[in-house]
Amino acid sequence: MTRGDTGMVAVLVVLFMTVLLPVGWILIAFPAEPYHVLSGEPVRHAAEASGVRLAHVTNITWQLPGAMGGKSYLLEDAEGHTLVIQTQTFETAESRDAAVVTFSAQSVGKGRTIGRLMVIGHQIIHIGPDPGGIFARLAPELRKMRSAG
Repeated sequence: MTRGDTGMVAVLVVLFMTVLLPVGWILIAFPAEPYHVLSGEPVRHAAEASGVRLAHVTNITWQLPGAMGGKSYLLEDAEGHTLVIQTQTFETAESRDAAVVTFSAQSVGKGRTIGRLMVIGHQIIHIGPDPGGIFARLAPELRKMRSAG
């Protein structure tokens, strides 16, 4: 083996270890959510089940291909903490997944809003900043809906 071949092998090993291996583990650990149509409003159901009050609900539509509309929820707990959660339904699994990729590809402040996403069936749920810990109370109910699929 020549010096150039050894260097190339070293570059390939480093590339594999830093990029491909972590991506592979992520794909194995977090399989894609199957696309299925949910009935009802998961966030409303989770809020009612966890004792969080719906202060305001409005209809919204994200400007993304395949977006069919959703809702924006302003949630409030007994201590006065608030949380904004938006949902959006999508026509196909491909359009839903493309929206997740678009969100993930942006950096905060440069096209990406602060918060995180959760996918349940044909819906994407965007959870805004949560200083009061309201989402921690909603999450178990939403996970039940996700696994019930």
